Amino acid sequence: MNKFVKYFLIILPIAIVIIFVMLEMMSRSAAVIFNKVMTEQDMLKGTITVEKIKATPLGEVTFNNFLWKDDRDNTIIDIEEGSFKVRLWDVLTKNFKSTTIQELSLNNANISLNLDENMNVDFIRHSSDFKKVNQEMKNNSDSWETKISRVNKTEEELKKIGEQRRKLQKSKIESGWNNFNLAGRKINLHLQLNDCQIEIFYRDRHYLFRGVKFETNINTDNEMIITARTGKFGGTMIGRAMEIHGKIDFKTKDIPQCNLTILLQEVDPSSLGFGLNIHDEMTLLAHFTGEISQPVGEGSVKMKELHIPGLDFTNVEGDINYKDSMLNFTNVIADVYDGKLSAYGDYNVDTRYYNIYGHGDKLKTYSALPKSHLHCNVDLDLTIQSKGNAKETITSGSFVSDKGRYRILTIDGISGKFKTEYRNINFYDVEIDIGHYKIATDALSIIDKKLNLSPIKITDENGELIKTFVRE
Repeated sequence: MNKFVKYFLIILPIAIVIIFVMLEMMSRSAAVIFNKVMTEQDMLKGTITVEKIKATPLGEVTFNNFLWKDDRDNTIIDIEEGSFKVRLWDVLTKNFKSTTIQELSLNNANISLNLDENMNVDFIRHSSDFKKVNQEMKNNSDSWETKISRVNKTEEELKKIGEQRRKLQKSKIESGWNNFNLAGRKINLHLQLNDCQIEIFYRDRHYLFRGVKFETNINTDNEMIITARTGKFGGTMIGRAMEIHGKIDFKTKDIPQCNLTILLQEVDPSSLGFGLNIHDEMTLLAHFTGEISQPVGEGSVKMKELHIPGLDFTNVEGDINYKDSMLNFTNVIADVYDGKLSAYGDYNVDTRYYNIYGHGDKLKTYSALPKSHLHCNVDLDLTIQSKGNAKETITSGSFVSDKGRYRILTIDGISGKFKTEYRNINFYDVEIDIGHYKIATDALSIIDKKLNLSPIKITDENGELIKTFVRE
């Protein structure tokens, strides 16, 4: 035993020195090893090059100007600088595999991702829109997020496009189209992205994110812990920032399960196809659970202000529920002209069609129409139906008031209906009750918050016309 200890103590430092020398030699030959590994690996299709690479004996590698191109010379990923840490035993034994890289950090990278129906990831070439965005950002443009084309189609066309997309995606996958081939390999990696630009394609939606900060621990045998924040984002949806916190569980037999909280800040409703040129900022907070390919979410929506033709809302709050591409709004309340509005509705993420139904109580006419000389409380029923663009958005409803005053006249009530198509607001069946008389007009209009009632027809309690007034 004493001899064994003696020999062990002699051999151990020699072995350590030999290993250190081997690692030092490998670190000095990092570029050679990198080129050899990139040539032999089959996870990333295409060619991968770096301008400069440097390694330490402890397995820490830094690189500059990483460039991955597909077989058609299209750029998949370009990275200004980054670093990674490798498993030393894999390097010593030259047994490189998917778990060899233990830590990876990327700075100022441009990445394009495609997510299929089951949320499987593939890296794809940059779109023309992504290239435009990068140029806009280099020019310090504040409007880059609006550069993405959005063509609105009918509901039937959108569904047909979705079916064609799924067939094309299936055929591409079956023919080995994927640039990223995981093929059942394990990943155990700590990943960081710093100030990166990312575009994501999912179904018929296209998202662009800038200033991405992303950190995750990925273990495909266990779970993936995610913390992410972006700067401005554009494309199918425009907003100021997004945050994601939570995890994805890979331990299930079939599809991974998600448990994620997502915050979308200052989203522009017009980018979602809400029509009416609405740009009042909207904040969405939701918690998603279930299969990653078909998550179910619930949360809340808030807006400080919401302006649609003829109505100005403040302090809008409500609940949201998401399932199968349908976003449902419930328990929505808002302040409107010193009264209250309650509403509910739905929004189809795929087609961008939506419906909103609301009821307003005790709206004050002097607040809504300060130049109208009309003073009373109004109850309002409201319906907004849209096909995803301003020209095909219709707002309609009816209103009825309690007793009040119009100029010098005391009125028992006013009622009517209205309909807004694009930029035109039309009122009809308008009636004003004054004692035994009734004032009726279909020529009511509101211009610059000023009420115009001309011509006005006055009838008696039997409906007989007494007089017609035409205001000059």
